[in-house]
Amino acid sequence: MDRILHSVSRQHPLIAAAISLALSASIHAAPKALVIDEEDNQPLLQPSYHKVTSNGVRLHLVSFDTRNCALQVIDQASGPASQWSTASSVGKAKSAHACINAGFFNPDGSPLGLVIADGKPRGLINNSSLGAGFFYTNGKQSGIARKSDLSRIRSQLVPTYLLQTGPMLSYRKAAISGLSSKNPRTRSFLATDGSYHWLIGYAESATLEQLGKALTGKRLANVNIYHAINLDGGRSSDLWVSPSVQNGDKTFRALWNKPVRNFLLLTKK
Repeated sequence: MDRILHSVSRQHPLIAAAISLALSASIHAAPKALVIDEEDNQPLLQPSYHKVTSNGVRLHLVSFDTRNCALQVIDQASGPASQWSTASSVGKAKSAHACINAGFFNPDGSPLGLVIADGKPRGLINNSSLGAGFFYTNGKQSGIARKSDLSRIRSQLVPTYLLQTGPMLSYRKAAISGLSSKNPRTRSFLATDGSYHWLIGYAESATLEQLGKALTGKRLANVNIYHAINLDGGRSSDLWVSPSVQNGDKTFRALWNKPVRNFLLLTKK
């Protein structure tokens, strides 16, 4: 190839320069193309329920794939229980695969952080640890990111749904320092492999530190966890899994559960 380029360059220097530039571009583009191919070749997950124990924490998980499922934020503009009182009531009414309680809210029922539902923003940016990250999707791209990326993400893809919550439980497969080792309780969370594979989960009883260790760097329910983020927990924890989900027809909600402001709803795409 070098000899061909040398010969061409003597007679047609502009053509040789163009060939050289094209080859260089293809070489530098190859790694990115390979990454895209790997993501596209990921096995397609069907929504399914799993009960697992990780680092001593009992977890109830729904695994799903964003190529055949969609995750939406269901926000009640008039406050908790103004339309839906439980995850099961929302899920059944919407013929969904699953539903889980979502973000934190103030005593007056307003969202504690930014929420976007059906393209409509509500609430204000929360600068506490309970707003350390966010879930976002525009129907084609979905992800979990840190709060510092909020402006960039909103400018790049205009999310249809967004939920600010926290703290982060794992970020880029790395543990999060400073998570509380006190107050074990039921927990709700969301996790992703950074691509198409996702989990919504309910922890029976754990501190934030214990839950972080149970998720960080783990492969659970066929999902290699890359990012994980905490949702509102304790008395707010509420997971419903439809009979349409493999091994489903489950409800995890304590009798003393309190109504919540919003939910994450998993539907067929």
